[in-house]
Amino acid sequence: MGKFILIDLKKRDEKKKLRELCHEIVKDFSEWVRNYEVDDNTPPNEEECAALEEAKFEELKAAFQEQAQHLRRITTLVEMKTLDTYAALDMRRGYLYRRFADDVEELEEQAGRMLTHCVKTLETKVSEVSDMLPMTEAQIGEEMEQMKNVLTGWIETNFPDGVGGLDSYDDELPDGTPSYSEFLESVGAAEADLMEKNAAAIEAEVAEAKEEYSTMLKVKVNEAINKAVEEIIQDINEDAKEEEFDYLDEDARAELLETLAQEVKDYGASRLDE
Repeated sequence: MGKFILIDLKKRDEKKKLRELCHEIVKDFSEWVRNYEVDDNTPPNEEECAALEEAKFEELKAAFQEQAQHLRRITTLVEMKTLDTYAALDMRRGYLYRRFADDVEELEEQAGRMLTHCVKTLETKVSEVSDMLPMTEAQIGEEMEQMKNVLTGWIETNFPDGVGGLDSYDDELPDGTPSYSEFLESVGAAEADLMEKNAAAIEAEVAEAKEEYSTMLKVKVNEAINKAVEEIIQDINEDAKEEEFDYLDEDARAELLETLAQEVKDYGASRLDE
């Protein structure tokens, strides 16, 4: 009789331990949520909270199993309470994010504003560089790199944990607002587009320069030809005054001078570039 009483007391003691264990496991999770501290003043986002909770659940379940396996007199009750305890933990899924939700939403809004500024800055830079084309490819690269460095420094100064922190809060953004990684991709695409426009601008600039200098050359050559024609005709007239053609009568000499002058004019005209 005493033996059965002893067994019953041990069984009752194990039931008490099981109740306490179930309570402690759930309590431990609640305290963990309440006391969770961030390392860099940057609260975890919803996805990160879910991952942290899952890891904590596994830790607590392992602790529960480790202690419950010693309650051999009430194995059936342990199985039932295990399911109840896991269900109680599961009901608390999302508690960690709920604690930080307001802070996370505020940071997500800040991330949206900062990324919108980044997009506008890129648009302005593209417009500025486009107005300066043509230029060397190295200069285009320097302009875009300088812009990225300025934006990165601004983010590092004004967003908790800088670019790394921003990357954690750019999953829930206003429509049309890119994440930071998507923004960097758009910077690369914009630079490639500027390179193409620059190549076209260089080609057009070279063609315009060729046309300009060709026109200038024609003008200068034509001016030189006209000047030479005038000088030769003047020489012919001067020679006539010095009786170069005194062997001709006046009419013949006048006809010769007119013929020579016309030949000079015709030859000069044939060399002019319209």
